[in-house]
Amino acid sequence: MDRAIRSIWRLALIGVLLIGTARAQENQRQAIDFDKLGRAISAAVGNGPGNATVGLVVTDVASGREIFEKNGDKQLNPASNVKIITAACALKTLGPEFRFATRLFGRQDSAVIRGPIYIKGHADPTLATEDLWKMVRTLTAQGVRRVEGGVVVDDTYFDDNNEPYAYDQQPNEDAAFRSPVGAVSLNHNALRITISPGRQPATPARVFVDPAEYAILDNDTVTLAKGAHNPKISAIKMENRTRLRAWGQVPLGAHPRTYYRRIDNPSLFAGYGLKSVLEASGISVGGGVQVGMVPPGTPVLAEHTSPPLSVILLETGKKSNNFVTEMVLKTMGAEASRDPGTWALALGTAADVLEKWGLAKEHYTYRNGSGLFDANRFSPRQIVAVLRAAFLDSSIRPEFVNQLATGGVDGTLKSRYQGEMVRRYVRAKTGTLADVATLSGYVIDRTGTRAIAFSILINDAPGYVSAARAYQEKIVTTIARLLNP
Repeated sequence: MDRAIRSIWRLALIGVLLIGTARAQENQRQAIDFDKLGRAISAAVGNGPGNATVGLVVTDVASGREIFEKNGDKQLNPASNVKIITAACALKTLGPEFRFATRLFGRQDSAVIRGPIYIKGHADPTLATEDLWKMVRTLTAQGVRRVEGGVVVDDTYFDDNNEPYAYDQQPNEDAAFRSPVGAVSLNHNALRITISPGRQPATPARVFVDPAEYAILDNDTVTLAKGAHNPKISAIKMENRTRLRAWGQVPLGAHPRTYYRRIDNPSLFAGYGLKSVLEASGISVGGGVQVGMVPPGTPVLAEHTSPPLSVILLETGKKSNNFVTEMVLKTMGAEASRDPGTWALALGTAADVLEKWGLAKEHYTYRNGSGLFDANRFSPRQIVAVLRAAFLDSSIRPEFVNQLATGGVDGTLKSRYQGEMVRRYVRAKTGTLADVATLSGYVIDRTGTRAIAFSILINDAPGYVSAARAYQEKIVTTIARLLNP
């Protein structure tokens, strides 16, 4: 018996020694890798593309060891890399499971809603015409056939400043990437315009607008027997609506094409959308569309709830959707106070989170959540600090990493990082402006247990965007090759 016990203890001691040796070897291997990685990155960095300004920080997430830096504290325009900041702060303050609600209110008397029908929104960035149809189907199922009043939009969840900071730097831009935000928003606050050929040559093309009543349409298109499919659309702001002009040529047999143009009044836009759906569902509406508040005690008639924030943020990280990101940012302000959400409240809430993650409030400039135009300034070291904090926080890490684009697979990195060493191992956010190209995120090893955080901010690079991306890929690929030998 004693001999058996001694054998067991001997085997246990050997096991402990082997584990200790393995850990020591692993620690040594990691230290050697970090040193080697720093030298390899240094060799890859060079001077950067053209005469651009380059800021770069590479850090081991687990230990916090900084492996390489160049202009690490230089304040630069991060472009859409600022969406990393917005997404991380939103997950921390709102929670991955947070959902946005939109409700219809009114006083139903049999088949009639006495007075107006109210729509009150809580900034759902995903609300679409299809969701209005679902809510209105609830009304028709309850026998509603008429609304005595019109449609009233309650947008008091936000204040009335619908335009994010710096959006006025391109005041005549009517593309959907510059859409405003609103407590009640529909279809990303962009008109959906579908153009198809007319029935015969020399007739106007068919132009369908959703929602139709919000826009005033001037259709100057023409259908041709054959030729190029080249319709054009411009959107002109009016007091409460948008005037659209469509022109150009559409050949017979051409497939329908859909275009999007921003609007300027989110509340009325959503109200007209609801009115159109009500009428298309057989519910007559005895009035127009206006903005107002839901009277206290008015019953809820129908409700729509968004997907969770963790799902919505896929639009932010993978697709770089500016509208969704700005809506999420302002929601942070609304949820932080009983007062309407404001940009100041939202940015103040984010600043409190960033301060806990080591970013002093006076040492960066954070003015809009999407990174559009000339609005923000962060250093690569600050962005890496946020990346590291989010990765080490188990309450938001899975959702935060998942919303980033996956190299060679999806989002803005689908066509990049397709090589064996980088595909699926790079999770990052891109950023592009006229003279800015940025990339920040992680390179993760094959085991999923070790991550290297990096931020590569390139400014002052007009005409060098392609060269800047190649430069970024050279650095990231260097990290991946040594992390996944």
